[in-house]
Amino acid sequence: DLEKCLHSIWTKTGWENFEVIVIENNSTDPATFTYYKEARQRYDGLQVVNYPQKGFNFSGINNFGRQYASGDYLLLLNNDVEVRNADWLTELLRQCAHPGGAAICGAELLYPDETLQHAGVVTGLGGYAGHSHKYRKAGGSGYMFRAATVQDFSAVTGACLRVKTSVWDEVGGLDEAFAVAFNDVDFCLRVRDAGYRIAWTPYAQLTHYESKSRGGDEKDPVKARRFAAEQQRLYTGHGKANILHDPYYNPNLTMDREDFSESNDLRGLKEGRITVQWRK
Repeated sequence: DLEKCLHSIWTKTGWENFEVIVIENNSTDPATFTYYKEARQRYDGLQVVNYPQKGFNFSGINNFGRQYASGDYLLLLNNDVEVRNADWLTELLRQCAHPGGAAICGAELLYPDETLQHAGVVTGLGGYAGHSHKYRKAGGSGYMFRAATVQDFSAVTGACLRVKTSVWDEVGGLDEAFAVAFNDVDFCLRVRDAGYRIAWTPYAQLTHYESKSRGGDEKDPVKARRFAAEQQRLYTGHGKANILHDPYYNPNLTMDREDFSESNDLRGLKEGRITVQWRK
C-alpha cells in the first residue's frame, strides 16, 4: 500500500533532508492516478514519474528513476513497506558516510507478525541466495548475535537498499537482464567486486508486507523459466562456485535453510575448510 509507505516516511522519519520519487509502472486504474494527485498535494516535494516501458522490470524501473534523483545517496524502497523507527534513514546513512564506510547498506525487514523477513543476504542458500535468519522472531540475537549486530554481507535485499549515488553510477546501476530475481544480489556483488563493502544494520527497521505464503515462481511455467534463466545468469556472471561459497557464511552451516543451523553433510570438512568455535 503506497499510502501506508509514504505516510510512514513523512510522519516517522527523523532525517529531514530527503526526496521521494514514485515510479509509476503501467497502472490502468483511474483511482491510482487520482491518488497520485492527492499525494502530491499531501506530501511536499513528492515526485511521480512514468516509466515508459511495458511490462515489469525491477532493474529498468529503478535505473529510469535514477535520472530524477539529485541526492548523494539513493534508496531503493518497495511500496509495500512501512517505516518503524525514526532513525531508520540516519542509521542507513551512518554505515555509508564515515571514511571507509560501506557503499551499500540494507535494513532489518519484518513481516507483520513480527518475524524477520530480511537480515542480510547469504549467497548460495537454496542454490542461489537466501535471507539471513528468515522467520526468526524479531528482537532476538540470532546465531552468534548476527541478528542484532551491524555487519558486512555479500548482499542485501533491494526492497530497502541504500547506496552511494557515485557507486551506483560507477557500476552502471542494476542489470536489466535481471528483470525480477537476483537483480539486487548481482548489483551488490558487482559493487563488492569494485572494492566496496556491503553492510546491514538492525537499527533501521521497516515492516515488509510481502506475503509469507506467496507462491514461488516455480508454480508458473513462464515465471519458472525466467527464474531459471536469471539464476543461470547469476552463476555465469559471478561464478557458481563463488555464489555457493559466501565468505560471510560459515561453511559448516546448512545451505538448505535460512536459520544458521549446522550442516548435516560436513560441507566444510569435505572442502578442507574447518572452522573451530570456542564456547565457554
